[in-house]
Amino acid sequence: MTAGIRTPSDRRYSTAAMLLHWTIAALILVQIGLGYYMNEILPDHSAAQDRIQTLHVSIGLTTLLLILVRIGVRLIFPPPPLPVELAGWEKLLAGSTHLLFYALMLALPLTGWAIVSLQHGPIGFWGLHFPRLPGLGSLAGPAHKPFRHTLTFAHTHILVYIVLANLFLHVSGALKHQFDGHPVLWRMVPFFRAPRA
Repeated sequence: MTAGIRTPSDRRYSTAAMLLHWTIAALILVQIGLGYYMNEILPDHSAAQDRIQTLHVSIGLTTLLLILVRIGVRLIFPPPPLPVELAGWEKLLAGSTHLLFYALMLALPLTGWAIVSLQHGPIGFWGLHFPRLPGLGSLAGPAHKPFRHTLTFAHTHILVYIVLANLFLHVSGALKHQFDGHPVLWRMVPFFRAPRA
């Protein structure tokens, strides 16, 4: 390859990054749906709610593990540079939404793990026992009930709505560029072809 000339493969995410991206995205959307169904539709403290919560916790912990793998993949295989045609503010916005997404992808399952770690009983993980989040033993008593309520509110409302807002920006930006003559979806969608130079 001639120096300074990038091929389409240089500007596309790795296969591992694509697989993790779409898997985690699907799991997050499933989690938001399950969380809404569990908290807003099902009766509190019902057997059905308990079953959905068990599934919700298992998917959340799976998502956390996959996110850690994704961060490792990103460090080993740095993402391709953004298209040179993008304006400076667009690159800044794209970078900011990506950084926020990584922070949120960690914050959501970590706060969920913290919430179930403060509850009585074992943490179920696909039929197995998952360890509690270290360092929370002193916060499990009745004196720290307000903290647990605040943590739950942040997890189920604040973080979820920030995720949805950031997701809207992320998808809107990708679709805008896809149809304004600067397509970018091919970089993350395996079956999309790179545009001709």
